[in-house]
Amino acid sequence: MNLELTSTFIQFFSILLAVIFFFGTLLLWPKLYRKGLVNLGVRFLVLVLTLTLSIVSIGISVNKSQGFYSSWSDLFGQTVDFKTTAITNSNLTRIDNSFIKQAKPIGADLYLLKDVITGKDSQVSNVVYLVLPATAIDKIKAGQNLDPKNYQVTEFLTGFPSQPEMWLKSLKVEQEISTFNSAHAKQIIGVVPQINIAGNYDLECMNLSNGQPDAETWLTQDMHTYVNTRLGLPDSRWMAIGVSTGAWCASMFSMKHPDLYVGAVSIAGYYRPALPLKDPISLQNAMIAKYDVGKMEAKLTSVVPIYMVASRGDIYSYRETTRFLAKAHPMLNLNYIEIATGGHNPKVWKSSILPGLDWLSSFN
Repeated sequence: MNLELTSTFIQFFSILLAVIFFFGTLLLWPKLYRKGLVNLGVRFLVLVLTLTLSIVSIGISVNKSQGFYSSWSDLFGQTVDFKTTAITNSNLTRIDNSFIKQAKPIGADLYLLKDVITGKDSQVSNVVYLVLPATAIDKIKAGQNLDPKNYQVTEFLTGFPSQPEMWLKSLKVEQEISTFNSAHAKQIIGVVPQINIAGNYDLECMNLSNGQPDAETWLTQDMHTYVNTRLGLPDSRWMAIGVSTGAWCASMFSMKHPDLYVGAVSIAGYYRPALPLKDPISLQNAMIAKYDVGKMEAKLTSVVPIYMVASRGDIYSYRETTRFLAKAHPMLNLNYIEIATGGHNPKVWKSSILPGLDWLSSFN
């Protein structure tokens, strides 16, 4: 019996429990009613329990469909130790037929592969997914090398809190990739790493100075090394696309690492570090200075394209986006798309994925 947070059993059990308590309270309420403060307290606790179970069941169902937390330990902020199961860089080999057998079909022409690796430079051990088109799978099965002229590696970055699976569960990104691949000579190979590598501690895709794991290194240099080794592809400049916090990551990476990224698609993002207010002021100020995109832009020697999307109904993202656009950006090619309505959620973001990838692909 699977008792994990995202299991179907846990989902239906929580719903069943909430329904039983709701109707039980409704039917037995006349018998529960008595005069006196003690009985008033009992009835209050029964109502609170019924409401709590309803909220929990809704939360579990939403989490299962949206992919915010992958396990109970993840929900409660416990960092999963992948070191014992991770493949170190020195032991990482090119994908072969035995590994291909583990691929999960997602749609008619895409396959999903899961790896647990230790990053070469960051020494972070965590999960990364590969989304491979059928053409790449066929080449690998035939023992042939992948031609870099036929593929555009693209990194997909989630928000916080969230899991890589969010791209498949709530954004259905396989549909967008399939449509993109059918219309372009260079098909997308997707890289979907875990960006939240410190439990419930928000790293903002940065290398902090407080002993937390190096998220930036893990997501940039380590992902390039991983893909190059696993697929035998020479290093290339990737497209980066992110939503929410992942949008900040994608745009920041494209400006700070123009040698690794051709540009970014930033959906519902922001353009400066947004560490939690509970973090020390000294740390927040240090990261704002270290990850100042204005300074990053000033160092660029060629123009970086960024496709930006913000909704008027998404207050924080819209405010930060318009603030960023109000400044001059001579070294950025900005294509801003404004959505009239809609909040900070996947239903609003989904329609911007394919147009953003289409636009950005013309620069590589």
